[in-house]
Amino acid sequence: MEELHRAYLTNLHDQFGEVMDIADIFKREWISIPHIYHVPFYCYAYSFGQLMVLALYQQYKEQGQAFIPKYLKILAYGGSASPNQILSEAGIDISSPDFWRGGFHVLETMIDELEAIG
Repeated sequence: MEELHRAYLTNLHDQFGEVMDIADIFKREWISIPHIYHVPFYCYAYSFGQLMVLALYQQYKEQGQAFIPKYLKILAYGGSASPNQILSEAGIDISSPDFWRGGFHVLETMIDELEAIG
């Protein structure tokens, strides 16, 4: 157990660096985060969702106003079906690498803009 505590505390220090002082008591914080051990891979849903939204945004940038009906159809589903089913019914193939590359393109553009500022 102590090894897990140390590993978590080391991760916190790596994550926050010099920005925060992290008290030793936080080494046990991981115990209170249920998705670490109750719902494996839970956090990956955030990355998936973010990249999917960026890929959809790229399609909007490419298609303009013609994309809006597709997007409204996607939103109308809410959480009632899987992402694959929802997007395929809107004419979007999420198994296509090009779809996901669109999301990465948006990220690259954001990074380029940030680098140009600083």
